Amino acid sequence: MSKKQYLLGIITLAFSQLAFAQDKPEASLQVDLVSRYMWRGQQLSGAALQPGAELSWKGAYVGVWGSMPFDNSESDEIDLSIGYRAPFGLNIGVTDYWNSGVAYKDIYMGYKKQQTAHQFEGNIGYTCKYGSLQAYTYFLGNDYKLDGKQAFSTYIELGIPFSLGGVDFTAMAGVVPFKSGYSMRWSDEYALYYYDALNYDTEGFACTMAALRAEKELSLGFAKLPIFVEVHTNPYLQTANIMAGISFKAF
Repeated sequence: MSKKQYLLGIITLAFSQLAFAQDKPEASLQVDLVSRYMWRGQQLSGAALQPGAELSWKGAYVGVWGSMPFDNSESDEIDLSIGYRAPFGLNIGVTDYWNSGVAYKDIYMGYKKQQTAHQFEGNIGYTCKYGSLQAYTYFLGNDYKLDGKQAFSTYIELGIPFSLGGVDFTAMAGVVPFKSGYSMRWSDEYALYYYDALNYDTEGFACTMAALRAEKELSLGFAKLPIFVEVHTNPYLQTANIMAGISFKAF
């Protein structure tokens, strides 16, 4: 078989799989209640309510996700995402992150360079039954070098699922391949560059997350609710946390 025939076969297989994708848009809603909000090796808040919604069609999707801490002094978060998940496991997408307490007077609809609180991230990855490998890079927004140029902070995560004793586990590890960028945070008087949990706090290559997550469905007779417990560590910062949560899903 020639290389051209092989490539044609791969393309034909991909399009044949797409043909079996759902013909109608599908929507999903989910609300998680978590004891603390852990993100890529760092704690962003304490206990929080985290709602999310997604609309998908033939692999393409748009979604919104948020985190609302019970402590009003902690930061709220709103994430908007768009992307595509191929039937053979490849995924690609873009996410717009926004956190309160960062922009001047908490302005959301502001996108001017070195003033916006938004962080725009591209991601690409592959998922199969044996695991998942994902890469994420900020390409616009609040992620700077000290000279004001874009830093392109990057994070790469590997996840390996397995089952034991009737419980579903996922072992996860995440690395930052090079120095993180700085965030800017505004007050009424000045703007300040500083390392931020949202930019990984690293001066070079570092393992910023090693975690083990256990999940099991809790049966209540009339509904099944996934509950999860996660041991979440950051080898670079030498920190460790344990968190728990429960998911409420509607389809």
